[in-house]
Amino acid sequence: MRTVYILLSCDTDPDRPGFLDGGTDRFTWRGMTEGIPAVKQLVRGVTDSRGRAPIFTWFLRADEQMQTLYGAYGAVVREQQALLRTLAESGDELGWHPHFWRRERDGRWYQEVEDEPWQLEMLRRGYEDLAAALPAGAPPASVRMGWAYHTTRTYTELERLGVRVDCSALPGYRTYRGTAPTRGENNFDWYVTPEQPFRPSRVDHRRAPRAGEAAFDLLEAPSFVTRSRGWAVVSALRLTRKTGDPGLLWDALRRPVYCINVTARAALFAPLVRRLRDAVRDHPGAGPILFSTQFHADELVPNRSTLYRLESLRDNVQALVRAAQDAGAAVEFIQARDVPARWAGTAT
Repeated sequence: MRTVYILLSCDTDPDRPGFLDGGTDRFTWRGMTEGIPAVKQLVRGVTDSRGRAPIFTWFLRADEQMQTLYGAYGAVVREQQALLRTLAESGDELGWHPHFWRRERDGRWYQEVEDEPWQLEMLRRGYEDLAAALPAGAPPASVRMGWAYHTTRTYTELERLGVRVDCSALPGYRTYRGTAPTRGENNFDWYVTPEQPFRPSRVDHRRAPRAGEAAFDLLEAPSFVTRSRGWAVVSALRLTRKTGDPGLLWDALRRPVYCINVTARAALFAPLVRRLRDAVRDHPGAGPILFSTQFHADELVPNRSTLYRLESLRDNVQALVRAAQDAGAAVEFIQARDVPARWAGTAT
């Protein structure tokens, strides 16, 4: 029987300014301290084909911004030891979510995309301090980069540090074409990336190797996307408003993909559920499917968004399980760190 592996992961960032309370610029962590316990309670009773409850991969912040604000890269992880130990004991994974935030002299923050030596040094320092701060005492095996941003050199550095799986890719999506803006935020490019796990080319981390190219050992586990021209244009319009680049609409027409967080309202998440069901039915004897889906911690507490709410996560996960099983597949909840073992020897 074909198996669908469901990977539920969370970018455990501070609450976004204005997302919860309408305007504060203070760093608060209600999504982490209130939302995470709430979602663990919410999914009780949901099970996979083995009768096991959902498990999560919590991508934890440890980067230059945390060091600047709190005095250590892993300061928030140390502060939340009791919570994180409870999560690990429940079967959840503690991974890493580094942002390339850098502070201007006037105090404003921007995403550093030009200074690669700074990026690599920040990754080394953040990884080392996070490994020392994690309650299990083991270094993180999985990562999702802040704003999904990577270069082939940062990918190389993660592999050198010992990370086994990267969950940053958003196949078919990008917020810039060519060179990233020198100042700003939310910069990434995964336009050419495959839609299921693969070991990237050492020439270009965004794609599989071509003839004569070596592959990374570090596995890429992309977010699950669906192909829909209508939904893709909706996504592209949002990105165009953020970036001011109408060329992103042309991207959506050439490669129409759609993805949204698992905390989204059911009607918005439904296209992904249908895509999973169809993928199982259309190729019943094929290999495993990874349904990697994500959310932010502050989406788990009451917020001002019309898109996200806590209860949607349970409803959407139940819909995924039903869709896969009805189509004839087994379902298994999985940690990110275990994905490489499931894809060992699998063609990508």
